Amino acid sequence: MLTILLITALFGQGQSWDSLGIKFITAFPENIAFYYPVNPVNSLNITALYADTVVTVSTSDGWKYKDTLPAGKPVTVTLPLDIEEYRFTQTHRTVRISSTDHIVVQSISQRGDSVQTNVVQPVKNLGTFYSIPSLNYSKMINTFYQLTRNFSKIYSTFRLVIINGENVNNYVTIVKMAENKVHTLDPYSVLQLQTDGTEIAVKSNYIVAVMMTHPCVEMAECRCNMVVNQLYPNSQWDRRFVVPSILKTSNVWLHLTSSTNITASGGDLESGTLEASSSKLLSLPSLQSGSQFINTSDPASLRLVSPGFIIEPIPQSRFSACYLVVPVNSTDAKALVIAETDYRDSVHIDGDLLSSAKWSTIANSEYSSVLVSLNGSHVIWHPSTKIAVYVFEKGTNVYGGPAISLSAKPDPLGCALVPSKFNIIFKPQTWPESHQNCILVSDELFSPSNKAAQMEMVDILNSEGLNERLWIGLRRSLLTLEWYRQRGKNAYNMTYTQWGTGEPSVAEKGMCASVFPNSNMDFHWKSVPCCAQLKSICYTRALYFPLYFPISNDISNEKGSNSNSNAGKNEDV
Repeated sequence: MLTILLITALFGQGQSWDSLGIKFITAFPENIAFYYPVNPVNSLNITALYADTVVTVSTSDGWKYKDTLPAGKPVTVTLPLDIEEYRFTQTHRTVRISSTDHIVVQSISQRGDSVQTNVVQPVKNLGTFYSIPSLNYSKMINTFYQLTRNFSKIYSTFRLVIINGENVNNYVTIVKMAENKVHTLDPYSVLQLQTDGTEIAVKSNYIVAVMMTHPCVEMAECRCNMVVNQLYPNSQWDRRFVVPSILKTSNVWLHLTSSTNITASGGDLESGTLEASSSKLLSLPSLQSGSQFINTSDPASLRLVSPGFIIEPIPQSRFSACYLVVPVNSTDAKALVIAETDYRDSVHIDGDLLSSAKWSTIANSEYSSVLVSLNGSHVIWHPSTKIAVYVFEKGTNVYGGPAISLSAKPDPLGCALVPSKFNIIFKPQTWPESHQNCILVSDELFSPSNKAAQMEMVDILNSEGLNERLWIGLRRSLLTLEWYRQRGKNAYNMTYTQWGTGEPSVAEKGMCASVFPNSNMDFHWKSVPCCAQLKSICYTRALYFPLYFPISNDISNEKGSNSNSNAGKNEDV
């Protein structure tokens, strides 16, 4: 485990990122599409991470959904027909989602074959400052098709959707090139504005969600497809990106936005300097043949733009160890997985290795990418490094984007929602008292089951600088005098030991075990009378996402261990 932690540390010091939460708010912008007479279908895919999670979905007009969800199974909640927001004003037409434990949420807007999906970020991921990309509809279409078309003013530019994430009046400033505009948003309300290309940023007193949307981006054969891009706060910007290659598309451009003067490089990206508070479409032809690694001189926001979709690449700082992929059309979906080339053969999908000979290295980077066909919901994870995962679906038009990030920290046993942790108890107690106290404050009095677990404990003890013995969860049987590991209320046979010279001593000199945190003694174990007063090492086991069949919950796979698929609560070491 120590080796795994070192690999993770070397990979990068990026901030932790996931899409888990207990409080969400979103809105459904207008989706016109070419099927205008067809009623829209707007829904949420909600996945609970723990069993018996109570989820409530509500709208401002009194509509409400409430249910107790199982762990790991996506549930679709269809919303009222009139939930779409088309008005350029402030309204209360928002959707609020709350839960008793962590969930993830995906929104789906569909009218005929015009489909857009979006990972709804929990309130904890929202911010108070967003730079606004300058996206002009007519200019974009002319760029792609070299055609001159006349557009009505209402459809000439994108729309800006701002959602108040708090139950307070929120002062929101639209920073414009000429004159700023200030709006007061009611609690949990939504404001929709028609952009004119002079908007630079959104500032607010309290957190907001910000979306760029267009109800109908014209496609081939006079078809239309809605586009949605939920912006990330500037605090989440980065300088390093692996830009994914999109399936079966042409005319894909890279759009870059920055708040400072910057340069961008990578692949066959056109060179040049982008001025502060401006946006620019950049040609990246080689993206059709494979994913590209892009660097910017300062933090920036990137997005892939094409008629029919806007996709924001996952910055390297937001790579995660584990993703949930929930395709809308499971018969025609693919996942794009990006992983470090040296560790790509360790990517897992559910409980199995992702076996593929089709990995492609990404030029000028340490990464490779591969496309994987999907036939339903899956978990894609890596045991030792962070990866990026996208989901793309191809009906009439491509749609999709980043998968749902579940966990940032790699774990060798799977998708760890809550990582394992140690807790040093500094109050001296007897072994039975320490054992009971650890059950109360965590899971168990720690007992290493193999060399990796021993080294993980050693790493923690070294960091604490202790110089006295501590209890560990080993003791002798009163009947047979054989040593065993006591983990909570369960007993396990011992297959790994780290006894010191002459240890363990005879039963009369000690029925319980301790460890001395001294590297000169190799952190060896020593038998000690159980009534001795020592400090102790408590351990909290990791909690795992339970979508796939649970794997062994003990690194050593000792006889007597049992897996627990309820709420994903499996043992770690």
